[in-house]
Amino acid sequence: MDHHIVSVTKQVKHLGKRLTIQRRAVLLLMLTTRQHHTAKDVYHALKNEMPNITLSTVYTSLRFFVKMGILKEHVHHDSPNQFECIVTIDDIHLPEVI
Repeated sequence: MDHHIVSVTKQVKHLGKRLTIQRRAVLLLMLTTRQHHTAKDVYHALKNEMPNITLSTVYTSLRFFVKMGILKEHVHHDSPNQFECIVTIDDIHLPEVI
């Protein structure tokens, strides 16, 4: 799995960002669970192992991965938006983001 993260790390750097510990945790959760999650779902899933993570960081990370084409955001008018991983861990070799 780590070689896949290296590919994502390069793409994140290409966008002028870093693959922080929090972003990496959000990405790994989304890649391994393969479920639709709200930002609060992700936050609660990570809070025990990362007590310093904030809901704001989770939202920012999820939307960043949407921009990269790894996640898709499903907008709901009557409930919280959900995020879906649209690639598998084996597909993580994404085209370069411009």
